Amino acid sequence: MNKISMTKSIFMVSLLMGMILVSCNKEDGPPEAPLSKVLVIGNSITYHPPAPEVGWNNDWGMAASAADKDYVSVLSDSLKARNPDIEIIRENVYPFERFFETLDFEDYDYLKEFQAELLIIRLGENVNSAEVEGYNLGRSILDFADYLSDNGKTKVLITTTFWENPVVNSQIEWAAAQQKWTLVDITHLSADDDNMALGEYEHEGVSRHPNDKGMKAIANLIWAYIKK
Repeated sequence: MNKISMTKSIFMVSLLMGMILVSCNKEDGPPEAPLSKVLVIGNSITYHPPAPEVGWNNDWGMAASAADKDYVSVLSDSLKARNPDIEIIRENVYPFERFFETLDFEDYDYLKEFQAELLIIRLGENVNSAEVEGYNLGRSILDFADYLSDNGKTKVLITTTFWENPVVNSQIEWAAAQQKWTLVDITHLSADDDNMALGEYEHEGVSRHPNDKGMKAIANLIWAYIKK
């Protein structure tokens, strides 16, 4: 065998060994465990009980046409496809939006006790922008998330507001940057009227909520980050 042939043979053997080692490492490494506990906190977009006074008679995310059409339900379907035994809790924490500086977090002890692996924060629309100064809202979001966290082990994903709100969104973005949370921008969805239930409900406040299409879009945007 001449020197050129020998060099080629050595190269091919080295390449083959490298491929075998990479394959072994992939097989030997522990597979990533699927999520088993997810907590979603938000406002009426996340969940709203019946409110006949505004023409809302359902018991799920406001303006979705059915219980399985709101964004939490659509997102849950994707999560359950990976782990059928996953536990998912949703909670409307509207009081936090209105009283973010004075709210007693102990009111939500039952959520803390859940010990979520992933906390999804989807709120901000009901915050009074006039009460936002400095980073008071952002700090309150950080404190609330820390309170609900399982001793700091809980991962956090937070979204921007559905409707345009630069004041609140700047606070959300600041909070996400402090702890390197996953930030999902959903505000652009409200620029398209097709994503809202306009004309489906008499009350304007209800009809401006995301419809089935908007809810699905929110779920898909969140899922795109989770599945990574």
